[in-house]
Amino acid sequence: MLFHVDPKTTTLLNLREEPKPGPIIAAMPQGTRVRKLNEHQSKPVWWQVETSISNEAVTGFTHSSFLVEGEPPVLADVDLTGIPAVNLRKNGKIRSQNGGRAFPLDERGMPSRGNGTISQRAQALIDIINYLNPGKSSHRRYWPGGGKTFCNIYAYDYAMRCGVYLPRVWWKDSALVSIGQGSVPDVLYGKTVRELSANMLHDWFGEFGPQFGWRRALSVDELQTAANEGQVAIIVAKRANAARSGHIAAVVPEHGGIQAARANGQVTRPVESQAGSTNYRAKVKSRRWWQAAQFQSFGFWRQR
Repeated sequence: MLFHVDPKTTTLLNLREEPKPGPIIAAMPQGTRVRKLNEHQSKPVWWQVETSISNEAVTGFTHSSFLVEGEPPVLADVDLTGIPAVNLRKNGKIRSQNGGRAFPLDERGMPSRGNGTISQRAQALIDIINYLNPGKSSHRRYWPGGGKTFCNIYAYDYAMRCGVYLPRVWWKDSALVSIGQGSVPDVLYGKTVRELSANMLHDWFGEFGPQFGWRRALSVDELQTAANEGQVAIIVAKRANAARSGHIAAVVPEHGGIQAARANGQVTRPVESQAGSTNYRAKVKSRRWWQAAQFQSFGFWRQR
């Protein structure tokens, strides 16, 4: 019997080795199709299911309360142009707060990019990363802990201060179907919108980014040039193992003696600002991390 991961109840559903919380085989995004094989004899809410991961059949156990019978909402025949941006409402979340990361940063006197000359816009980007400062341990909104990292939170806050749209929450598939049919649903966390991980942001850029002004860059040299001119520049990479976190980082202007690494006049490693397993305001990494074997794909994006 065919089921799918219910977009109304979860963003990711774990496929486990045993019918209980424990070792995870993979994380199944909402809408993932699964075939029910059996109910566990002593724990009938746990089902043994089969699904496809990277075109390979995989069997494991999952909690049935997050599955719904039938095919997932179909987007193939829905017009997905003109989808509106969505954010949760501001409610006083601050950098020192450990929690509430689905909500926008909401502090008084936050810097923004605004308009101006190239040098003024570039300086505004520097002012923004100096303000957000993910490398400051008291800024717990970005600080790693409990096995979790928050590169997507920092990228979202950076984009918001720069005046460009990068989603923290995005419409669920069922909501996109409604929008494509001409009805914009209310913004309801967990029901019509879901949080986006770095892996999901990688896919969002490719599918929706151009609608919100994002353009692909062909190299990190192009990204660094854009950042030096006051543009918003992003590197995002998706993990080969969907159960592991991807990564997203901002490329920011060269400044204060921090210069990108170059070879033959071309940037090979840009100036980056990020949260993650390590946090820093501005740094040139020793390697091109997005080319590492654990990532299946990456993208360079910029916006004026």
